[in-house]
Amino acid sequence: MITADNFMGLTKKRAQDLAEAKSMIFRLISIDGDSFLPYPEMTDKREDRICVEIENSKVIKAIIQ
Repeated sequence: MITADNFMGLTKKRAQDLAEAKSMIFRLISIDGDSFLPYPEMTDKREDRICVEIENSKVIKAIIQ
């Protein structure tokens, strides 16, 4: 079973590849503080979507949401 911890420390490309391999939606929240997409509303909770924040080319926060 995949968890958010599996994405921690990965590069953006590796995180995207892992999400794709596990048939998950990859949602990029921010890179180095620059916002891309907001976190989904809590009413839109899914088990197949990974939301990530990246700093210094590595995933620093990952949430399955």
